[in-house]
Amino acid sequence: MSARKGAARASKVGALGFTLLALVLTIITALLLSQMMGGSQYNTEPVKPVVVASKDVPASERINEDHLKVVQWPESSVPAGAFSSLDEILGPNPRVPVSTIFAGEPVLKQRLASPSQGTGMASLVQQGYRGFPVPVDSWVAEARLVYPGAMVDVLTTINQQAERRTYTKMVLQRVPVLAVDGAVDSAELAAREEKSKANGGGGTGGRKAVVTLLVTPEQGELLALASREGQVDLALRNARDDSVVETMGVDPYMLLGQADPEEVEEAELAAKAGETPPDPDPRIRRPRRPRTRPEDRMAPREEGPAQPAVQRGPGGTKTINLGAQ
Repeated sequence: MSARKGAARASKVGALGFTLLALVLTIITALLLSQMMGGSQYNTEPVKPVVVASKDVPASERINEDHLKVVQWPESSVPAGAFSSLDEILGPNPRVPVSTIFAGEPVLKQRLASPSQGTGMASLVQQGYRGFPVPVDSWVAEARLVYPGAMVDVLTTINQQAERRTYTKMVLQRVPVLAVDGAVDSAELAAREEKSKANGGGGTGGRKAVVTLLVTPEQGELLALASREGQVDLALRNARDDSVVETMGVDPYMLLGQADPEEVEEAELAAKAGETPPDPDPRIRRPRRPRTRPEDRMAPREEGPAQPAVQRGPGGTKTINLGAQ
């Protein structure tokens, strides 16, 4: 009798335990279903492609394809100014960030600058070089005699009033053109000119065009002096031509094929002193001495150490000392 009661009690306990287990499983299942339904509701929200940084992009560094990737972003939270494709950022003129863009952060239009403006232009200047602006006649730019990426030689014409002498000399060779009127490629320059003409303008409107040259600091000093003391002109050259040309410069007497009166005078003085100077030849450029009194010309002069007339700067650009004539 007691055995039957024990068996019945055990059966009731087992049934109660099974009921509790079933209740717990039901609650767990309900929670899981609730979470799954909530997640599926989120996943059905519309998304759109957004360009983000795949790694940190420092300020002023030109953005390339390795810096970017496209991810799917919830449409409701896409920030203003975001890009949807890499081509919008890269294109012919890659943008540069005005401040660091961190990995995973959306790339926004308001945080980028054009290479032809401000921070963007500075990013094009290679380390150890400087961007030096040189004003040129507007027709030079309009005729495409200089354009971004071209190689030019720099000539300067100086009027030495003390010696009543005008002199032209090539002072730099193989200098890269960084920009023309702020345009960093030929396509952008052409588009600006077409837009100006469509608006009734004439290209640069008759004003001076500004050509930015990529030079070393030493070459920048030479250009500053050349532009302050005289007029600077640019001569286009073949980008594949890396030859260095030795020139002696030219003055009006050489231009007209005439003998320099000062050289003739020096020859006469030498003849009186019993010397036999060579006949003045207008085709040969001789070193010029500063004008002095006749009695001083006969006095012996102390010669200083020879100075190199030619220096080669980084990148193959050649500098010619203005003092070597």
